[in-house]
Amino acid sequence: MTRGCGVKSTAGLVGVAALLGLAASSVEARSLRDQLAGASQTVGVASGSAFDALADVIADTAVRSVPVVSASAGFTYHFNPQLEVFERTSETLGPIFLERPDTLGRSKININVSFQYVQFDAFDGTSLRRLEAPDPIITRVTGAGGALLGFTANRLQYRLRIQDYVTAVSVTYGVLDALDANLLIPLIQTNFAAGVTSQQEFTAGPDGTFTPSAGPPRTGSTKGDTFGVGDLLLRLKYQLPQQGGLKSAAGLQLRLPSGREEDFQGIGSFEASPSFFASTVVWSRVEPYVNGAIDLLADDVGRSQARYGVGFDVDATRRLGLAFAFLGRSEFERSAPAGETDFLHLVSGRPALRPLLGIDFARNDFFDFSFGARTVVWRDIMVFANGIYALNDAGLRNDTIIPTVGVEGTF
Repeated sequence: MTRGCGVKSTAGLVGVAALLGLAASSVEARSLRDQLAGASQTVGVASGSAFDALADVIADTAVRSVPVVSASAGFTYHFNPQLEVFERTSETLGPIFLERPDTLGRSKININVSFQYVQFDAFDGTSLRRLEAPDPIITRVTGAGGALLGFTANRLQYRLRIQDYVTAVSVTYGVLDALDANLLIPLIQTNFAAGVTSQQEFTAGPDGTFTPSAGPPRTGSTKGDTFGVGDLLLRLKYQLPQQGGLKSAAGLQLRLPSGREEDFQGIGSFEASPSFFASTVVWSRVEPYVNGAIDLLADDVGRSQARYGVGFDVDATRRLGLAFAFLGRSEFERSAPAGETDFLHLVSGRPALRPLLGIDFARNDFFDFSFGARTVVWRDIMVFANGIYALNDAGLRNDTIIPTVGVEGTF
């Protein structure tokens, strides 16, 4: 019985990323997305289009929920041709996840290496360890030759674990005094596991009349780990003429689809993000910022999003800076069309379509609080540490703190 339903200084890094991507793609293995889509099969429930759509959206949401470290350097300079020396232009040690308008300085290079741990714990406030719909799903029971024997209504629960260990190498080159080019290469280790429990609660004959019929629970699991290069980010920033004490810059981020979408490490499409940054300095040691950007997805503009942030950094001492920021992200549309993840459920004794596992991929706004510190360890080399805390429950979230540590130097 069966059941069913760049610039020259970054060219070498691009080559390394390409080689790593080829190495990762050369290993033939079942993708994490396929493991999630087929997890129900471990308890005898055949997967289908709703399970595929669920896996696709969770994969895309996971990638977009990983924070990206700023391309802005802690120390920025301007070349004084009269004195033939570089003069520092930044008045504070700078933000960590917001961008500052200051550019690095002609021919200057900044190298930033950061490590980040992201564990997803909840979706819309529901723990990933207890994902289930309020009503049981309906599956067909067939015999030899595919003859319909009846139906069952099973309580279905998923327990998911999705973790990312991200090492990001960011290189910024001062093309001109007012123009920076940055390349960010994320190296991602993704760990995934899914536990599934299915328990029969009702049965029906071919006529579809359900009666209570409890069965023993069936449990299954699947897991996988993968390492690879995520999407490369090419970021450009042009500093505009200063207006009084107000500094501003226009930016452009190009997201290149080098990460494996099916392993939760890339969005699978080219994306362009025009942006604007502004700041000013008050009391000689406090610099407030405002950022805004639109991520335009090439193959589906409706799935684009807006990113924005406000914050400030303050130099507690000449060698220690504190950074605080509010970070926001707003989707333009639902992350999945209405009905795409619907599955037949038994609702008050009647079949009805409801979202699989009770997850509704509505349009979401994401709000986070970022807090961190930078400290100078030697000349133009500094280390930094940061935490990001989710301020709301929308979508796929970490329910504790996302830690980031790193080191950067300007040469």
